[in-house]
Amino acid sequence: MKYCVRLVTTKRKLLRWSNRRPVFRPRLQMTTINKEGSMKAILCDQFTSFEDLTMVDVPRPDIAPGCVRIKVDYASVGYAISLMVAGRYQRKMTLPFIPGTEVSGEIIECGPGVERLSTGSRVAAIVDAGGFAEEVVIDAATVYPVPDNVSLERAVGIPLSYGTAATALERGGVKDGQRVLVCGAGGALGLAAVEVAKQKGATVIAAASSGLKLEAARLAGADILIDYKSQNLLETVRAETAGQGVDVVFDPVGGADFESLIRCTANGGSILSLGFASGLIPQAPVNLLLVKNVSLHGVNFSEYIGWGKTDRRQEFVPQMRALMEWLFSAAAAGNLNLRSPQMFDLADAKQAIACVVGRRSVGKVVLRVR
Repeated sequence: MKYCVRLVTTKRKLLRWSNRRPVFRPRLQMTTINKEGSMKAILCDQFTSFEDLTMVDVPRPDIAPGCVRIKVDYASVGYAISLMVAGRYQRKMTLPFIPGTEVSGEIIECGPGVERLSTGSRVAAIVDAGGFAEEVVIDAATVYPVPDNVSLERAVGIPLSYGTAATALERGGVKDGQRVLVCGAGGALGLAAVEVAKQKGATVIAAASSGLKLEAARLAGADILIDYKSQNLLETVRAETAGQGVDVVFDPVGGADFESLIRCTANGGSILSLGFASGLIPQAPVNLLLVKNVSLHGVNFSEYIGWGKTDRRQEFVPQMRALMEWLFSAAAAGNLNLRSPQMFDLADAKQAIACVVGRRSVGKVVLRVR
């Protein structure tokens, strides 16, 4: 007999209020299902540590208008997953949910109203949730065809990591001949930023916390490497730029050294703030921004893919499709490095998340689903 977990919420299980809405702890029931109606998935039924996640059988999701069903081959693992599972992410999830926001695989069903995609297509996609499963049903607006000569295991990291990096560098106005400092250059987002900046003709200074990560940045095309555990970031940047500083800083790290990043920036330059992987939200000395005419840009890629306060993904569909076509074309032409990801099986999802949270990963961490 096959079993799955069916989740039922009840007001007697009220945990707390969030955004004026009650958040419930699901009550677990065991119910029989047939094999064809179930799938393997990583399920989060209460906000908790990622270490408590387990793989279970759950019902296959129903198809919906404007959506496609993807048979998942690979799913990306990012730092934000640990925050979502703990209930501390800026986008509050509704319990129960399946984590996973980026997948690659094959379309096996199209819902009513889907026109530009078809069954059998190899795709990579940005998912609201549900990626850590054998199948996922998602809005076709954030599903992108993968060229035949790009493997699905490498393609899975393009939509979010490369999409975020390219959007940020465009926001910063990066152009040929400029100098770009990439912080956290050994992570998936940092390595993507190195490659995209090189595609734009920039000289890239990569800063990371270990020789292994810096070697990955070098292979991605970085021109200058800085180990900020053994080198002074500000002094090294000044020495490498004849005291002028860099035109653009790409910062997904945040932390206590943010003032140094401002001092690393040339007069009239830009700082792109994308997140706080260090766990510390910095306080910016605005007087330094003023006297150096430095622009500080917050870059929230979530706004373009429907994860903002209001879902505006349809508004940005043309922009996102053009961006993804450029990125996948660059990948197909061999202009993006797309290093092999660090691979874990779906059943080992919590070990994969621990690898990312512990900052032991170099580049992308990916779950092999089938």
